Amino acid sequence: MTNPEIDHGFVFDDQGRTDILGSPFFDVFFGNDETVEGYTTASLYQLTLSIEEHLPPAVGNRRPPTTSSTAGYRSVNEEWVPKRLMKLYMDFCDKSTEAPSHKLLKQLYNLEVSEDEVIVSDCALQDRSILSFLHALEVHKTVALLDISHNSLGNETMEKIQQIFTSSNQKYGGLTLDLHCNRFGPTALFQICECPVMFKRLEVLNLSQNRLTDACSSYLSTILENCQALYNLKIEQCSLTSRTIQKLADCLHGGSVLSHLSIGKNNPISANTMVNLLSNLSSLKCFSELSLTGIRLNKPVVDGLCHLAKSSSFSALFLGGTCMGADGAMRLTEALSCGPQELEKFDLSVCGITSDFIGKICEHIVQINGIVELNLGGNSIGDEGCYALECMLSDPQCSVKSLILDRCHLGLGGILRIIVALAGNESLEELHLVDNVDIANERALEYQPKPAKTGELEVADSEDDEASKDGSGKQNPSICFPLIQELSVGIDATKQLQLLDLSKNGFSTEAIESLHLSWSSARSRCSQVAYKHHNQEDQTLHFSVVGRRCCGVRSCCKRD
Repeated sequence: MTNPEIDHGFVFDDQGRTDILGSPFFDVFFGNDETVEGYTTASLYQLTLSIEEHLPPAVGNRRPPTTSSTAGYRSVNEEWVPKRLMKLYMDFCDKSTEAPSHKLLKQLYNLEVSEDEVIVSDCALQDRSILSFLHALEVHKTVALLDISHNSLGNETMEKIQQIFTSSNQKYGGLTLDLHCNRFGPTALFQICECPVMFKRLEVLNLSQNRLTDACSSYLSTILENCQALYNLKIEQCSLTSRTIQKLADCLHGGSVLSHLSIGKNNPISANTMVNLLSNLSSLKCFSELSLTGIRLNKPVVDGLCHLAKSSSFSALFLGGTCMGADGAMRLTEALSCGPQELEKFDLSVCGITSDFIGKICEHIVQINGIVELNLGGNSIGDEGCYALECMLSDPQCSVKSLILDRCHLGLGGILRIIVALAGNESLEELHLVDNVDIANERALEYQPKPAKTGELEVADSEDDEASKDGSGKQNPSICFPLIQELSVGIDATKQLQLLDLSKNGFSTEAIESLHLSWSSARSRCSQVAYKHHNQEDQTLHFSVVGRRCCGVRSCCKRD
């Protein structure tokens, strides 16, 4: 088990050793690929911070005392020059005799973003610990993107951010505010309403995963009506109900530039409210992205969605967990295939799709022509529906690069058929097949006891014996070797695949090694370095290539 106070983002292999390449802190490029010296400097700085975080407090504090709380960072390399905002932050930490946050420093040193993009996500910041950074930001002045997501910030911080933008000389240029997953309440939005600069500049506002409640409805309406440049609004999982969504719908009109709206995981929202919202969205000229994740959609709402699909040109549609049913999904995909679509991201996970309807749905998906990311996870497709998936993947028109088929009851035979179908596929780069094999019911499973030599007693190896038992002490069956051989051959024939997720499918250690060998062989022919991430405890099994991050990035934080 890892110790959260010591293991800061480190990943361990099945032997308990630190896996450098798989650890989230590791970046092959560090944003610097110009010179060996520059690369070494950046690497040394990153490793210094990561190693200090990795050590227990008693060990990490053994370095010689310095006259400044930040002197240790400045002495990493005499020629190293920090980014401006980073230096300002360290200076304000000096003035307040406060130790700088290691996580925040690493974020600010990110060389892949510009000086105007300020990203301090997931730094364990609170209203008091962020003060030095806010003082630095006020002096820095120029900000095009501010991401303070995944912290524990409240309304007090939002008030200071409003003051920073109000006093700023930057009156023009787009502004992105990413505030999701904090402790902001409804009055945090009041600060936006009180800031003319934000009204003029705000283009993207992400407030998801904050407890805003319906008390924020008037503030949201004011923001929609006055932020003339706002094209992207995310308010998912904010404890909103029909009251707030109806107010938002009433604010939408033909002159609005809103093109992206995410309201998923808010309940309850009535069918009438949803129908009104979809009707008003159809009047927008540039609307292209909608997320209704987790909101149950009945037939009238699906009808409204189909009408919107025919009149709008979607680029992304997220309907996971809407339980619209197989018939609803089929009618929607048919409407999308007939409309003027440029659909790239499509989420139909946990929608109640069955093997009887998956054939038509896959046909429509191919006809839409342009989908890059497709999520069909959590639907009872079964082995019977695999033929439709095979046909879709084998179709030359199929442009899907990322396909999620987690928990689709495919079975080992279904997984094999999907992998084999990739031999003729030129586009798929990511394939997720998590939790598709039911060990207890899989017909292709059998016991594989080790044969004892004649005249000798068979003594089970203690480690193998423990690994092959569940909590009840019963021996678990392992997947039969012939199918593993076929699966290995199928993996070896894949062409473009860069990430394969086979987690929670009950593969034995021997099977995993066989699959990894085939994966490595196929990647080497493409001049790629193969990588395996395996964790027995949670049954994680990822095959990827170096440079393709297999885990560690939250779905809510993925950027285009």
